[in-house]
Amino acid sequence: MMRARSDWRAAPHRKFQSCATSLPRTYEAKSHRMAIHPVTICNIALAHEAPIIAPLNYLAHLLLAENHAASRVGNLLGDFATGRPESLRGSFPDAVLHGIVRHRAIDRFTDSHRITNSLKACIAPGRRRFAGAITDIIHDHFLTRHWADHCDVPLAEFTAACNAALREHSPILPPELRDTLEERIADDWLGRYGSDEGLDHVFKRVSRRHPGFAPVHDAINDLVANREVFEDAFHQFFPDLRQWVRTLGPEADAIF
Repeated sequence: MMRARSDWRAAPHRKFQSCATSLPRTYEAKSHRMAIHPVTICNIALAHEAPIIAPLNYLAHLLLAENHAASRVGNLLGDFATGRPESLRGSFPDAVLHGIVRHRAIDRFTDSHRITNSLKACIAPGRRRFAGAITDIIHDHFLTRHWADHCDVPLAEFTAACNAALREHSPILPPELRDTLEERIADDWLGRYGSDEGLDHVFKRVSRRHPGFAPVHDAINDLVANREVFEDAFHQFFPDLRQWVRTLGPEADAIF
């Protein structure tokens, strides 16, 4: 009997399949110290509230990573790896683990930024509980459209290098990423955010992951209705984020 082919675009995210609670921890760099309070992730079958969509702004995290393969892999794996950094030491090399820690610090900064919070009003009430994830995806949309303003390397060349880094580190990738990596690459998963059609595809893909995500199906309408607001917000927020990341110093300086 032929086994049905899995579809990574519709598969639930790993974060929704496990329950992992951790205490607040501290991210420390040369001149910056911040508390990171990880979200408790509960099994959907046991949860009484709507499920939470993990951030999906892969491109931004990859651009903010250091310019080497291990950092890029770690900064992307922040959306896949769960658990406290010290518990992950046996699963990832230190250089990758430093990237995961940096990813989490960036998420914390983004979630608490005044501009990110102000954009919640631009999301339709029926899907406002997903405002953070929707806004993250829209930020990647404008990062793609204004890529040349933020990176000297052409987008296609950059995403090819990121995909090559993931292939190089395939043995340490979580199964849900490793087993679907080639499908994702063929789907241009890192580069298709720039058009409305591509963004609509991303939102629809997310909406299929779980019945509770159904309202995200039409999230492209939030962008269409508030395009100038979102674009202006991106132009204010992203430079703030990049400047803040510079204050953290090298990823290897993180103490956890």
